[in-house]
Amino acid sequence: MNKHRGSDEFGHVTLDDYENYYYSNDIDVASVLICKGYELQDVVPISHNKATFVFKNNEAITDAVEGFWSNRIEVHPLEFANHRKNLKSRIFGMRKDY
Repeated sequence: MNKHRGSDEFGHVTLDDYENYYYSNDIDVASVLICKGYELQDVVPISHNKATFVFKNNEAITDAVEGFWSNRIEVHPLEFANHRKNLKSRIFGMRKDY
């Protein structure tokens, strides 16, 4: 699984360890979680322009995701845009390895 990463920044993470990791395929949810300080563990490509974002699980991460979907969470717009752009760049950079 390591061959898809552009750097060795991330370690090997399985995609079925729901006790230790939270998984999202939504780039906006992932961007908000990063804004809120949740630790991104891995970005796993699932197609040429989509990925699964893997976060270290935390008791409050589900509340943050629910806050996103119910429009109850606040983030700084420029910070959100920068994190989203960085995630898109990371996905784009994995295209050659996918």
